[in-house]
Amino acid sequence: MLGPRRWAFLGSAAFLLILIGEILRQGELLVLALPLVCYLAVGFYFALPDRIELKAQRSLSEQRVLSEEPVTVRVELENMGAKLEVVELADSVPSLLKVRHQHSTKIDTIPAGGKISLEYAVAGMRGLARWKDLSVTVTDTLGLFVKRMELPCEGEVLIVPTFERLDEILMRPRRTRIFSGQVKARLGGTGIEFFGVREYYPGDERRYINWKATARKDRLIVNEFEQERVADVIILLDARERSDVAIEGVSLFEHSVRAALSLAHYFTAQGNRVGLLIYGRYLDWTWPGFGRWQREKLLRAIASAEKGDKAVFEDLENLPTRLLPAGSQLVFVGPILDSDVKTIIDLRLRYEVLCIVPNPILFESASLARTPEVELALRLEHLRRQGFLTQLRRAGIRIVDWDVTKPLASVVRGELGRTAWRAALVRRGVL
Repeated sequence: MLGPRRWAFLGSAAFLLILIGEILRQGELLVLALPLVCYLAVGFYFALPDRIELKAQRSLSEQRVLSEEPVTVRVELENMGAKLEVVELADSVPSLLKVRHQHSTKIDTIPAGGKISLEYAVAGMRGLARWKDLSVTVTDTLGLFVKRMELPCEGEVLIVPTFERLDEILMRPRRTRIFSGQVKARLGGTGIEFFGVREYYPGDERRYINWKATARKDRLIVNEFEQERVADVIILLDARERSDVAIEGVSLFEHSVRAALSLAHYFTAQGNRVGLLIYGRYLDWTWPGFGRWQREKLLRAIASAEKGDKAVFEDLENLPTRLLPAGSQLVFVGPILDSDVKTIIDLRLRYEVLCIVPNPILFESASLARTPEVELALRLEHLRRQGFLTQLRRAGIRIVDWDVTKPLASVVRGELGRTAWRAALVRRGVL
């Protein structure tokens, strides 16, 4: 409880002056020691109380905000004991936040039963910011006695980067669930799009009778439509350091994060059962689920994603496929490395696979001087990359090669929308 350096130094100085004065019989030294003795006497008289009772409470103006949106942090300290002359509050701001207004420290006096508050504003780019404790330093009037405390004062704010709203992604997973949704189920029944014809059964609505087919077959034939159900969708976010490209503080991984946020929002809004696996320094697995609560869990996990490297996760071959529901739609988000091609093709044997691939070559080339040597290197790298992307497409994997300077929504609409789907069917001779 005591501030040992200060009061011990003053006490030792006074003692030495008195001792030397007595030994040398010099009253001047005794007179010099008198102010120190008086100072210590007054300090001990107004010392800190034996028991200090403080309670801290934190409040935030928002629990979830967008990038660079300010959040007001208010910390209130209540004194449930005797009066405290000097109280210093020092709030530790999480590293991903920056203080925008005021300061995160304050010095004030708290009367018995009184309160003081500290208020400041912070902002950040992305992530989950947590406060755990509040540092409080209590001293007496003369500064001889010091007590430092860490009071529990928790709080958190989720900073979600801005992301685009996707409007159309057509997919056909190998298996759907029993609930009604918007994913084509490859089964005849009630729906919107034509699926085929069959014989009439008692109870079928007359408006579905195909009169031309009935005339040819000489028996009642009805149209059948494709059922629409919900599906299992797993988003795989590549958070490996070795697959990222960073230029002047701007990381390609941040574009992958925004794409994953857009996909999570879209698939949950469509009623699908959505899960998430962040693959990087460790495995961050979010179990598949439905509804708004699942959407919040996914947004929270993606916004808090951190990239990193670990030897066991350098390649995708250690993906925990046992966690992934059989026949589900896998959506891989991130740059694809040469060593990942075989693993992704193997996944295609059990799942439908879609890859949203931010183009690292176009991203990096924007900051390079366009010399003949650079142009040749970029062209060779582009050809090499197109080679393994073509290999993936031939395996039946849908690839969206995304130039991050273009809006993701328009790129996805052009590659995965209804028009692109029909064009693919025409090329295959289905339509």
